[in-house]
Amino acid sequence: MEYSVSFISDIVADIESSINEDKPFSLIRFGDGGLKLIYRYYNGLSLSSISKKEGIPLWFFDKLINGWREYANEANYIDSPLVYLDKESIFHKRHKVSTNTKHLMNEWMELYELIGFKNKNLCNPEIGFMLFTENAKRNIIDLIGFNSVCCITNFPEIKNILTPYVDGLTLKLIPGFYGSFYNKCFKPLATEIRREAKNYGLWLVGAGELGRLLTGLIKESGGRAVDIGKVFDVWVNQKINKRMRNILRFSKHHRLMFTIGDPNETIN
Repeated sequence: MEYSVSFISDIVADIESSINEDKPFSLIRFGDGGLKLIYRYYNGLSLSSISKKEGIPLWFFDKLINGWREYANEANYIDSPLVYLDKESIFHKRHKVSTNTKHLMNEWMELYELIGFKNKNLCNPEIGFMLFTENAKRNIIDLIGFNSVCCITNFPEIKNILTPYVDGLTLKLIPGFYGSFYNKCFKPLATEIRREAKNYGLWLVGAGELGRLLTGLIKESGGRAVDIGKVFDVWVNQKINKRMRNILRFSKHHRLMFTIGDPNETIN
């Protein structure tokens, strides 16, 4: 089967339509980290380092994988590393990755089939940044500017950063890496989501491996959520991580926005 990655303008249009029509929506990213976890889980390799970093008890990984499968297949979009493998794509120029990561990206279809992902609505793994790209045909800034937004993040600084640009902002703060996320607040946060999912125009999620479950739960509960990954980190630290420095620049015109590739070239 021929696979393709959706245009960002189409994704923004879908998000906008979902907000305007009060329809559930989710975009879930798995990225390199998700591929690594799937590979290690199905090959019986140790998950202890992921467990410690992400704050996930070892006993919970069976439920995590089952939840990923369910929510990925119900999502409006999930990501694929296709753009990293295409030599004609600007994303092929991202910073060098390890041999093991390259192998996982090349095996993405097999890994997705192994876990049971059937969703063929694919997006760029860097969709979080792309949604805030000023040289895209469309971006998400106008949508959040006229809607209440709830962010799941480990950065309290996001309140001051985002408040000038959204109609109403709520933060759900979580622990960062090595912060025992599951034990400290995962279940209470899931309860809040079930109760509040429809209270906001859009949820922006940056919560690692468990965040993929929360993004799916928001849609299941009637809300709209986008997993934007490391965007919160970059907004707060004002530093683009190494793997994206060959591709991404900060906008000179807007605190939340970026430029991808040639600023004079429009991205679909």
